[in-house]
This record gives sequence, structure tokens and C-alpha cells, in this order.
Amino acid sequence: MTSPKLLNATVKCVLSGDTLILRGKQTANQPPPERQLNLAYIQAPRIGNQKKDDEPFAFESREFIRSRIVGKEVSFRVDYTIPNSGREYGTVYLGSENLAHLVVKEGWAKVREENRKNKEEDRDYDDLISFEQAAQSAVKGIWQDKEKYSRNVNYTFQEDSKAYLEKYKGQPIDGIVEQVRDGSSLRVLLMPPSAPQQYLNINISGIKAPIVRRDIPDQDNIVEPFGEEAKYFVESRLLQRNVRVILEGLSGNNQVFSASILHPAGNIAEALVSAGLAKVLDWSITVVTDGPAKLRAAENAAKQKRLKIWHDHVARSKAGGDDHEFEGTVIRIVNGDTLCVRVNRTGVEKKLQLSSIRQPKYVQLSAFSSLEQNLKELVSKTNRPKDPKIPEYNHDAKEFLRKKLIGKTVRVTIDYQKPASDGYEAKECATIKLGEFNPAEALLERGLAQIIRHRRDDEDRSSCYDQLLIAEQKAQTNAKGVHSNKEPPTYRIGDASENASKARQYLHSLQRVGRINGVVDFVNNATRFKIYLPKEGYKISFVLGGIRAPRTGRTPSEKSEPYATEAFEFANRKVLQRDVEIEVENVDKTGGFIGTLWLNKTDNFAELLLQEGLAKVHSFGPDANKFRKAETEAREARKNIWSLQEPLEEVDVTSLEEGEPRKEYIDVEISGIVSGGHFYVQVVNDDITSLEKMMSEFRLYHKNTQTSNASSLKTDQIVGAQFTADNQWYRAKIKKLSSDKKSAEVVYIDYGNSETIPLSRIRSIPDNFKKLPAQSQEAVLSFIKVHERDTDYGEEAYEKFQNIVANKQLVANIDYRERNLLHLTLYNPAQAQSSEVSINAELVRAGLALVNKKLPYYKRYPNLTKKLEESQEEAKKERMGMFEYGDATQDDDDDAGY
Repeated sequence: MTSPKLLNATVKCVLSGDTLILRGKQTANQPPPERQLNLAYIQAPRIGNQKKDDEPFAFESREFIRSRIVGKEVSFRVDYTIPNSGREYGTVYLGSENLAHLVVKEGWAKVREENRKNKEEDRDYDDLISFEQAAQSAVKGIWQDKEKYSRNVNYTFQEDSKAYLEKYKGQPIDGIVEQVRDGSSLRVLLMPPSAPQQYLNINISGIKAPIVRRDIPDQDNIVEPFGEEAKYFVESRLLQRNVRVILEGLSGNNQVFSASILHPAGNIAEALVSAGLAKVLDWSITVVTDGPAKLRAAENAAKQKRLKIWHDHVARSKAGGDDHEFEGTVIRIVNGDTLCVRVNRTGVEKKLQLSSIRQPKYVQLSAFSSLEQNLKELVSKTNRPKDPKIPEYNHDAKEFLRKKLIGKTVRVTIDYQKPASDGYEAKECATIKLGEFNPAEALLERGLAQIIRHRRDDEDRSSCYDQLLIAEQKAQTNAKGVHSNKEPPTYRIGDASENASKARQYLHSLQRVGRINGVVDFVNNATRFKIYLPKEGYKISFVLGGIRAPRTGRTPSEKSEPYATEAFEFANRKVLQRDVEIEVENVDKTGGFIGTLWLNKTDNFAELLLQEGLAKVHSFGPDANKFRKAETEAREARKNIWSLQEPLEEVDVTSLEEGEPRKEYIDVEISGIVSGGHFYVQVVNDDITSLEKMMSEFRLYHKNTQTSNASSLKTDQIVGAQFTADNQWYRAKIKKLSSDKKSAEVVYIDYGNSETIPLSRIRSIPDNFKKLPAQSQEAVLSFIKVHERDTDYGEEAYEKFQNIVANKQLVANIDYRERNLLHLTLYNPAQAQSSEVSINAELVRAGLALVNKKLPYYKRYPNLTKKLEESQEEAKKERMGMFEYGDATQDDDDDAGY
């Protein structure tokens, strides 16, 4: 009789020292077939369960075979089958080695006493008997003294789960995955050192795989899409593998542990999420030992590739469009979760709510209900009897943000937009960072805010949501702020300026103190403020003494004085919500305290207003001389209100023979660079804000307009053109149409750059998009020449200039107008506007530009050009740039290379 043909399979798991579960090859979209096979002629001790103990050496017997064959490919044959039970018995080979022989040799199983079947089986049976006798003689395996054997193991968990977690939390513990219930739910044998082995039900921290639930009494079977695939994914990698388990939390009424499962090949959670077979779980990602970053990155990658459970995922468009990230200056803290930011590039002010957090909720109690009714109402709404105290933390939250952020330049990322609803205005929600400092995270960590629990599929959330969850958990653990059982702080802030009579009661004490620390809470106008005095615990109205600023209209119909708005905005920008010092001198008839206000302990704010030409001296006092000097300088410079005193003389530069350049300063941004000295600028003014608004409408128009009217396009026509680099639509002017009428050279009139594009990327536009003047102006650097990019040192000059001006707002002085070409001296606004620190001089000092004496206006400004010539001589001596091999000016008599 011939032996059955050998078949191949992979060992899924080992039930005992003589019983295996074999797995065949996987078929498309189906788990592979499985079969149980018992090793013929041998019997190993049986492992116990919740109802009965292990037979002696059962676990060691299983471990001997498990550690060798799980996950490996074996060959096998079925030797016989028990008719009544259908149980199969056979022979398994690991390579060329008979597995039954190996087990019996090492003493981990004994030979069954049963009838012999044939010659081959007789020989095999005789070999097994021989191996068994040798193992007995050597006292191996199960042949050891059973009386001395004991395995300390708990099949059910009977300890206090919180205490157990506290004992082992964060410690990598050896374990064996005994069962995979679904992709993220496991049963693990934990083997902590010097403690009983413990079977635990574990959910993998930070993730949730599709559910697979079958054959559970009194529960319906549930198999979610991709559930079987996720389960197989984990089984094939972890089932009965040695792993390291890091206990991290509890779930399911403290009955199930959350843990990270580490295999030598990596973290199974990350692998499962990367394959699109699990989602990140917000509430448990906070406990993951390695943090949330890797899991979130894996999930985002799976979403982008639309893997498995993400097959129908649609990427959410970025809130805020192209301007969803920008730098801005914090100008006002509205409350504990909302602030106002001025966009540095455009000057536009935005009111932003910190993403995914909110101030502690306030519970309004009825003044007409009994205390008992109020408490019942309170408990029913919040289940927190201490909620009446929560609003007091809102003051702390606002003050925390003010101290950290006011006046600082921050990085803003618009995460999502809240539509208007229930009487609330629409809001832009953003993550705001000061360097690496995240104020929302800091508020949560201090218990000064509460996190918004988003739905699992809700992508309208903070881009740092995981860090926010972790921060709130820290506050809960440490009982901080609203999570504390302590009485919250109370703030009762009075107003010492309710009327003149009340103010006079405080006057003497405030005069006696001298300088007093305060916070500007509100700006009424440029010289009148509401100031909170923290140490004193009340607010006052405060008026700057000795000066008068232009007054704003008190009603919409009342006209403001000239430059009143500018003075008011200057005051808001400089002092609103800033820490200041005041010194009180007197009280006015309305209860306002008159005196001096200092910024940064040294800057007299009244003097700053005078220096800017936004106020006039109207009385004498201790600072009269300083005030008069500041006023005189502003008048001579004809700043702001002094520009109205007499018309400025119109100066024709071409008629000048000598003298310094006229001062015509403008704020600019570089919108396009041709070479190191030739570029395009946008003047920063109200038109830039108008351009930003118009471009939003412009892109919406092109989104809804699909046709192109190429046949009607003409040279010099203002059109919409789709820029090649980003496929966005911009205003452009047609410079030249190709002879074949298939393409055109266009210049983008708001930025200055140009390109040749197909006519299919050009459309005519309505007249309302043509009203705003072109926002880019062509310009060159005054007094110098810089070579074109394709000549010697031209590329270096281009790169130097680009590095200096990139993403910066600059100050420019218009030295000369040559038709539509501006000759400019450029300055960094953080530096003084002098010839020595201009960008023009910086290029000359670097040896990347030459003083150009051939310019028609050059000789008319001897003081300025002398400084530039000195910079050039300095570059020659230090062999900078083009002077590295000698004097580049000796043979260089060509015209300026703009």
C-alpha cells in the first residue's frame, strides 16, 4: 500500500505538543483554508483552561514545538482518520525532520499504545518506542519528577485592574499572542518577571480594526468590511509569536487593557494602519508610548492611497484655500479660546478660534429657582456640581494667552471653518504656534480649556489634535484647573472711574505709589484707555497728560478729525492688552485719571504719538521739553497731521543738481525677480487688501467658467491666465500672440513675471476684474549696476538678492522715476533707513554690484554716493565677489546691467 502524497501548509498555531492548526494558501479576498492535524502515534500533555489545570509539562511541551514551527512551512500527510469524530492524524515534516520523532526524542510526548497498521508503520512505531525509551532513561521532558512540577498561571484576571496597570504600565513585558479576535483585539499570555503568568484581553492602543464577531452566545454575528482581512493580517504575523507588551491604559469599564504590541519586525499597529486595515482611535492614541505621530502619518498615507477601508476616501480641501498658512501678529485676545491676528503679508485682521478646544462651559442658574432646583438642573446638565465655578477659569485662560502671545509673531494654520449657526457667527478655527509653543495645548495641560470630542470621521479638527488629547489627559491626571477639586479663583473687579467723585477717593493712594503696573484692557481713542491694575484689583479710565490727539467721531454720522483713525490704530497696535506702567497726576471731570504711560518701562507713549505726528502738545508739564522736541521733529518731517499744515513742495528730481535724495518712502514686497538688481514690487497699501479679496472672486469665476474664447484675444488685452507653476488663474496682459495663433506671451500684471502659454489657458474676463490697477511695478536698484543672470557673478547676485528679500516686507525710497520704471533704495524695516544699511549697499559690499556713475541722477547726491563708493573700495580690498581676481572696474565700462 503506497503512502499518501505529501502536502504543503503553513503552521498557524500549536494547540499542544501533538496538535497543530495548518493553513493553506490564501485565495483572492478569502481567508486561507485551515485544518487541525494531530501527530500520529504520540500523545502530549494537555494545556488547561479556566475550568481545569494544566497536565504536568503541558505548557513546556507546547512551547517546545511552538517555538520551532509556528509561521513556518511544513509538509504533511494524513495517515488515518477517526471515523466518529473526523479527527485526522498524520505525519509532519519540518524540512526533512519528522516532527513526532523530534518531540518524543526530547521527552515532550509519549507513544500511544495502539495497533500497528503495516510494515512502514511498524518501523515508524518501533523508532518512536526507541526514542521514548532513550528520553525516559535521560529523564527528559515529561519524564521528569511530576511531583516537583508547577506552573504558576492565571487563566482569568482576578486582580484589581487599575493596580495591575499601575504596577506594569510602560514596562515592556514578554508575552505570547494566544488568540486574534479581530485586527485590534487579542488574547495574550503575559509573562511578567517574578510574577504569575496571566492571560489578558488586550485592545491594541491607538487603533480600531473592523469588527469580526462570530459564535458568541446571545449576540448577532458581525463581520465588518475588511474585518477578515485585518484579522488574517495580524494572525499571520503575531499569532503564537513572542512579543513585547507595553500596558498603557484600560477600556470597557476597566475590563480590557490597552497596550502596544511590539514584534522584532516592528509595531503591528503601525503596520495595520499603513495597510489601510485599521483607523486611528482618538481616545486611546493618547496613551501610546511612542506618541501619536507615527500612527497619524501611517493613516494619512493610507488615506492618500485609498487603501482598503479608505477606498472611497475623498481628501478634504484645505480650509482657507491657498492662504491656509501664514504668519501674523497677535493684536488682541478676545477670550480664553479666541484671538485676533493681523496677517503680516497683507495687513488683514482675522478673528480666529483655537481649533478643537473651548472655554469651560458656563451653566446659567435661575435667580427664581430654589437652590435645590438649581443644583438638580446643574447635575442633570453637566453631571458636575462644581460647574458654577468653572467660568472663573476663563479669566485665567485669557490672561495666560495675553501674556504669552500679545504682540508676538505667530504661525497660523487654518484647520477648518465653522459655519454660522444658532445665532453664532461663522468662525475660522486655527492651530497657532509661537515657535514650537502651542497655546491650545498649554491651556489644556493647565486645565484652562476643554477639548472638543470630534466624531471619528470628522476631519474638521486641529492639525495637532493628538497632542491636545494628551495635554488634557495630563491635566486630568494631575487634577489641574477645571479637573481640580479645589475651589477655583474668584475675581471681583471694580471700576474706580465710575464717576469723578469715586475717582477722587482713589487719587491720593495712586499718587503715593508712584509707578503702577497695569494692563491696557481697552483703547477708547489714542489718548484715553481702560486699564486694569492687577495688584489693586480694579480698573480705571486713564488719560495721557500734556498732549491732544485727533478725535474720532463718537457716532457714525459724526466726522472724525484728520488722522484720528491712524492715531487710534497706532494706539491699538502699541498698547492694547500690553503690560504697561502708569503714573497718576490728577483726575478729570469724568473720573479719568490723568498721567503718564510707559511701554517697556522706558518708552513714554505720549512722546511716541508726538514723534509719529499723531498728536500735539497742548499743555506744559515735567516732560514739556521732550514733548516739544518730538513735536518739532514730526513737524519738520511733515508727518501725518503736520502734512496738512502746508502743501508739500513738488520736487522734480531731474532739476536737482546737488543734495540728498528726496524722502518718498513706501512699504513694498518683491513680487518677481529678473536679476539681482531688476525686479517687480507690490506697494503695500489698501489696494493689496482689495487684490486679495478680488482674487478670491476671480478664482471662483474661473472655477465656474470652462470655455475659452481664443479667437477674440488681442495684444495688450487684460485677460485671465492660468499660471503654469500652480495652475491658478491670475490677471495678465497679452504681450505677443504667436504667429500660429496657438500660444501667447503674457505678463502677470499683479506680480511682474511673464511666460508663454497655450491660448487654451487664457480667457477674457469681465470689466469688474479690470478696475483695480495693476499691482506690480517694475523697478531697479538705484545708483548701482548688477549684471544679468547669465553673465559672470550675475547668478550669485540674483541668489544673494533673493535670499535678502524673500518673504519680507521692505521699505523703499523712490530716488528717481524713469517713465514707468522706479529707481529704488531698499531697506529692511527693522534697520534705520540710511545709505550704509541699504540692500543696495549690501550688494556692493559683497562684490556683486558696481557703483554706476553713468546714471543721470548719480552726481546730484554726493553724500549718498560717497558711502556707496566707500563700500565698493571695501569690497575690492577684501577681494569680495567679482574682485576676487583683481579690480573688476578697470575694464568694465559697459552700461548698467538691469
